Amino acid sequence: MFDKRLLAAAGAVLLMVFAAPPHARGEEEKKVLEVGRWYPSVESGINLTQSYYSTNWSGGDRGSIAWTFIANATLENQLDPKVNWLNTLKAAFGQTHQQEVDEDGDRRWDLPEKSTDQLSFETIARFTLGAFVDPFVAGYFETQFRDMSDPNDRPLSFNPLRFKESAGIARQFYKTENRELLSRVGFAVRQNSRRFFVAETGRETESETTSDGGLEWVTDQKMKLLSDRIAWTSKLTLNQPLFYSGQEDLDALRPDSLIAHGVDPDIADFPKTVDIDFENIFTNQISKLLSVNLYTRLVYDKYDNSVKPMPGLAGEPANPEALRMAVRKSGQFKQTLTVGVTYRFL
Repeated sequence: MFDKRLLAAAGAVLLMVFAAPPHARGEEEKKVLEVGRWYPSVESGINLTQSYYSTNWSGGDRGSIAWTFIANATLENQLDPKVNWLNTLKAAFGQTHQQEVDEDGDRRWDLPEKSTDQLSFETIARFTLGAFVDPFVAGYFETQFRDMSDPNDRPLSFNPLRFKESAGIARQFYKTENRELLSRVGFAVRQNSRRFFVAETGRETESETTSDGGLEWVTDQKMKLLSDRIAWTSKLTLNQPLFYSGQEDLDALRPDSLIAHGVDPDIADFPKTVDIDFENIFTNQISKLLSVNLYTRLVYDKYDNSVKPMPGLAGEPANPEALRMAVRKSGQFKQTLTVGVTYRFL
C-alpha cells in the first residue's frame, strides 16, 4: 500500500512538469523579478452557513452554524541578482455549532466542534547563481490553533509545535505570470514539541520533545486553469527519515507487551518510513468578493514522530494510548469546500 502511494505522489509531480501546456514550459514570457522589490500576495475570506428551527418544528431537523476562515499569503523579494527570498503563510480555522434536542423536547446549542485547523509558515532563501540548479536553505513551522486530541475534550492552544530546517539544491522549471514550478531536494532536520495532560482530570501539563532527520523532496506548483478562471496551488513533500531521537526507546519495548496493550509489535520500524504530504488548493474567483475554495490534503505518516515513546519497567510501554494514536497505517485525507466572501488584498 505504501508503494502505491509513493508512486502516485511521484506521478503527480511528473504530471505537473510534463503535462502542463506548452506555453507553461517556455513559450510564455518568463517573469523577471525586480531586484530589491517586495512582491506580496494576500488572500483572505470567511464562509458562514446558518440554519435554525423552532421547538415545535416537525421532521427532526436541527439548526446549525458552520463557519470557516482562511488566509493564504506570500511575500517574495529578489534581494540581489543571486539571492531570492520567498515566504509563505497558510492559516485556516473553522467550527460547527449544532442544535441538540433534550429529553423535554427543548432545543439547545451544543458546544462548537472544530472542523478545520491549520497554521504554517515557510521561508526559503535560494541562491540564483545561473546554474542548472540553485543551492537553498529553508525553514518551516507548523502548528494548530486548538489541539482537541485529548480524550477528555480539554483543549490546548498551539500544540504540537513542529519545526524544520533544510538545505540542498533547487530547480525552478518555469516562472511566469500565470505558472510556477519549483522543486528542491536536500537534507532536512525536524524538531517537535508536544504538550499533554499528566492526569485524566485537571489542567496540569508536561512537554516532550523529539527530533529526526533525513532526505526530503519538495515540489511547489502554481497554475491557472480554464482560461485563468481557476487558480491551482499544490505542494508535494516526501520525507525519508534516517534517524529518530526516540528509536532506542521504541527498540526497548517488548513485542509481547506491545501486543497486550493493543500496540503494533512492529512499531519500531514505523518512524523511518517515508512520509508523504500532498496539499492542493483550488480557487475560483466568481466575482471580486465571492469565491469558491476547495482544499485537499493527503498525508501518509505511518508514525507521528512528535509522540515520544516512554518505556517503563521490563520493556512495558508507559504511554500505550499515545503510541496507539501515533500509528496510522493508512493515508489520512482531508477535504474542505467553502463558498463565501474572499478578498485579495494584493
